[in-house]
Amino acid sequence: MITVQIPKTHEVERRYILAVFFTEFLGLDIQIQVSDRDNLLITLNDNRELLIADGLFTTSPEQWLQPASLPKQPLKVWNLDTTKLNAITVNSQIAVIYGDDPTNPDFFHQSESTIYLGLDIFGSAFFMLTRYEEVIKSERDQNDRFPATASLAYQEGFLDRPIINEYLEILWACLKHLWTGLKRKPRQFQTYVSHDVDQPFKYVFAGISSLVRRCGGDLIKRRNPGQALNTIWQWNQVKAGNSNSDPCNTFDMIMDISEKHNLKSAFYFITDHSSGTIDGDYSMDHPLIRGLLRKIHQRGHEIGLHTSYNTYKDPAQTKREFEILKQVCAEEGIQQEYWGGRQHFLRWKTPNTFNNWENAGLDYDSTLSFADVAGFRCGVCYEFSTFNINTRQPLKLRERPLIIMECTITDDFFMNLNLDDETTFQKMAKYKQHCRFFNGDFTLLWHNDRLIDKREVEIYKQLVSA
Repeated sequence: MITVQIPKTHEVERRYILAVFFTEFLGLDIQIQVSDRDNLLITLNDNRELLIADGLFTTSPEQWLQPASLPKQPLKVWNLDTTKLNAITVNSQIAVIYGDDPTNPDFFHQSESTIYLGLDIFGSAFFMLTRYEEVIKSERDQNDRFPATASLAYQEGFLDRPIINEYLEILWACLKHLWTGLKRKPRQFQTYVSHDVDQPFKYVFAGISSLVRRCGGDLIKRRNPGQALNTIWQWNQVKAGNSNSDPCNTFDMIMDISEKHNLKSAFYFITDHSSGTIDGDYSMDHPLIRGLLRKIHQRGHEIGLHTSYNTYKDPAQTKREFEILKQVCAEEGIQQEYWGGRQHFLRWKTPNTFNNWENAGLDYDSTLSFADVAGFRCGVCYEFSTFNINTRQPLKLRERPLIIMECTITDDFFMNLNLDDETTFQKMAKYKQHCRFFNGDFTLLWHNDRLIDKREVEIYKQLVSA
C-alpha cells in the first residue's frame, strides 16, 4: 500500500483530493499519515521516495478563500522536455498553478530512488475541481454566471486542455519511475451525449399569436416567403394531431444516431417553472411528454433533470423538481438506478449548487462548462466526486464535466464560429481528441431544438462518430 505523509494544515481538503487522485483516478490504495513536514512524501515499503511541493494548502486560515490565496499571475511555465519523465501531456509546456518556481534548478530532480517535484499537483487539482476561484472572484455575466474570461484557465491559455489530467500523468510518470511494478486501473475513452429539453415541440404548446410572430419573422426578418408557408403547413399538421411534423421533435433522429454509434443519449427535462417562460412552455403531465418519456426509456436511453432557471441557489426548488421527475417516471413505469442532469442556462453558484443536487438525492451533475467559451472548466475530463468548499465536506454527488455546449461554439453572443467553416468542426473535434488522449470522457450537449438546422445535424453526426 502507498503511504502518503502530509503536513498538518487543511487535512480534510488534502484527504479529499488525495482520494480523488489515487482511489478514483488511478485505482490505488493509500494510507495517509499526518506529520510535521513542509511537503508531501510518498513511499511504498522500500527506501524510495517521491516528494511533492506544497502550495495552496500552506495558506493560512485568515487568507483561505481570500484573493491573496489565488495563484500569482502570470503563471510560470515548466518545460517537461527538460526531464526524463515519460508523461502523457497535450503539450510539454506545463503551467504551474501552485508550486515552486520552475526556473529554479531545484524545481525537479530525480535519481533512481528519489524524485523531488516542485509542482503542487494536489493543491492545484483541488483549486480546479472545487472551483475555488469562483468563490473569491466577483465577476458575473447577465445571467449571474461566472464567465470563462474571469477564470485562470482562460487567462493563462489552458482552458482548451485538461491540465489536471496532465498533472495526473506527471504524477503517474514519477510513481512508475520509482516503482515500476505499479498498475493503475484501466480506463476507456467514452462519449456522453446529452440533450437539454428546453423546447420539446415548436408548435404543440404554442398559440396562434406565436404562429403570427413566426410567420412575420419569416417574411420580414428572414425574407423567406417559402419558409412562412412551411411554418403554416407544419403548424396545421401539428394542430391536427401529427406531432411528428413538429420540427423540434427530433428525438427519434437523435436516438437513431446514438444507437448507430453504440451511445446512450441522456434527455434532461424541465419539470417546473421557477422563472416563467424562460423555463419552457411544457408540462410533465401532458400526454405527449409522458409518451416521449416512455419512448426514451423503452429504447434504452436516459432520462434526467434540467433544473429550472432559478434553482441554482434554491435547494428546496431543486429537490421539488427532482421529486416531480421521479413521480412522473414512476407513474409511467420508468425505473433508473442513476439520476443526473444539468442546470438550465448553465447557471451555477459554487459550492451551493453542488449541495442542492446532493441534498435532492441526485447522483451526478453535468453543468460545469463555461457558457461563453468551451473547454475544461474543471481542468479534467474524468468524472469525479465533489466537495463543498465552504462546509469542508466531501459529497457523494459526482460531477461529469461538460466539455462542449453547441451554442457556446456557434452563437453570436459567445464564440460565434461559422458552421459552414470546416475549422469549426475541427475545433470541436480537438476537445474530443484531448479527452481521448487521456482515455477520458467527452461530454457533449446538443439541444434537441437545435437539430433542425441541417448544418448542425451534419456537424453533430460527425462529432459523435469522430
